[in-house]
Amino acid sequence: MTLSNIYNQMPKRYLLSLLGFFGLFNAFILRSNLSIAIVAMITPTIVKTSANTTTIIPAAFNWSTTTQGYILSSFFYGYAFAQIPAGLLATRFGGRILFGGSVGLCAFLTLFTPLCAQCGSGTLIFLRVLEGLSSSCVYPSLHAIWSIWAPKTDKSKLATFTFSGGYIGTFVTMLFGGVIATDCSWEWVFYVSGILALAWTVVWFYVTAESPSTHPTISHEEAKYIEDNMDQAISRKQTIPWKCILTSLPVWAIIAAHFGTNWAIYTMFTELPTFLVKSLGFRVDTAGILAALPWLPVAISVYGAGFISDKLTEKYSTLYVRKFIMSISFIVMILGFLAVTLLDAKHRALIMIGIIVVIGTCGPAWASFGVNHLDIGGHYAAVLMGISNCIGSTPGFIVPVITGYIVQNPELKREWNAVFIISILICVLAIMFYTFFAAGELQVWASNSADEYQHVLNNPISSRDISERSGLNEKNIDDLTDRLKAEIHDEKNAE
Repeated sequence: MTLSNIYNQMPKRYLLSLLGFFGLFNAFILRSNLSIAIVAMITPTIVKTSANTTTIIPAAFNWSTTTQGYILSSFFYGYAFAQIPAGLLATRFGGRILFGGSVGLCAFLTLFTPLCAQCGSGTLIFLRVLEGLSSSCVYPSLHAIWSIWAPKTDKSKLATFTFSGGYIGTFVTMLFGGVIATDCSWEWVFYVSGILALAWTVVWFYVTAESPSTHPTISHEEAKYIEDNMDQAISRKQTIPWKCILTSLPVWAIIAAHFGTNWAIYTMFTELPTFLVKSLGFRVDTAGILAALPWLPVAISVYGAGFISDKLTEKYSTLYVRKFIMSISFIVMILGFLAVTLLDAKHRALIMIGIIVVIGTCGPAWASFGVNHLDIGGHYAAVLMGISNCIGSTPGFIVPVITGYIVQNPELKREWNAVFIISILICVLAIMFYTFFAAGELQVWASNSADEYQHVLNNPISSRDISERSGLNEKNIDDLTDRLKAEIHDEKNAE
């Protein structure tokens, strides 16, 4: 079977999920490459010659732990604060262009990382802020895509399969980034990741379409299946119910869960390679492999939890399923953090198991709150994702800065324990808030029944899609009315 035949026969929503998987795969490589490369950038290299002599090559950069914290966190300054505008743009223009453009632009900027690093830490921080800004549309645009493409029965597994690409990307970065930095040079970590992401961008724009109704090769059966199994008709109202969204406790429950999960993720995401090298005494290349291990289970668990969620929602309420999976995830996550905190540095294997548990349980959590925007927000899911990801991404720059101040001597594990204890407290508060206030059904303000909201958007994509796909658009109604009038007139004449 040729590649062309596979493309024509494959359901287009599954193809979209596959391409979205590789899009997040590349997006997370671009944001995580510095976490592993910076270890090689600040660590002296020991070279053994054939004459059994040892040469120590000084580190490329002599940055303090505080400076390292600002460098590692700088990506998330731009990323977090641009989330709400990104959600508005995704709702206004659709997700396809923003998703592909966001990854492509970040990839282009990544190619300049070695040059900016040589110019100084300030220049590197500025570049990473720009990369964060360019990546801010990734999650809101995906939610805009799935609000149009995901039938209710496939919603969790389509979205979570796409989400899992991010964790596979982190896994690959940690696994091969240390090897590339050691065997080639740290510069090639950025060159390879940038080139791969640019290649994906070309494929994305060539293959995808904004909606089922505009896809050139989608089957009529699949387009009808998607239309008939949406949670609701895509709203034609050119409005966003800001007041209701910002005062909705279910929205804030998602934000709390997002913040707590991301705090755990970014604690490991930005600090794990440094912790493994400095505190536990691993080599850079070995630390890269070990830092990669936890991200494979989280990639598997996020999709597995999404698949299980779709099955459970056939028997139980959506709210029950979301809370059930979230509660299990956070309880196990907290226990993992507790084990990492209590264990001494000499128990390196047990600490790694605890770290794998912490990161692995973030997957099911994402499969719950990460889809909850679509449950309660409908067509406004992109806006909700923009709001929650704005606040939920702040750990990306808070964690490295706090760690930089707390951990003055990274060789001492007792200083790292304070970072883990803070994570435990935040996770406890997050799951308590989510358990009390989460919702699982479409909220009143997200339905088509409310008309009092302030007009702020003109959404031609959604309006076009619903008019093209609906059999009762305004033109058809006028035609039916004219035909009925003509038939009544003919009957009167016959009498």
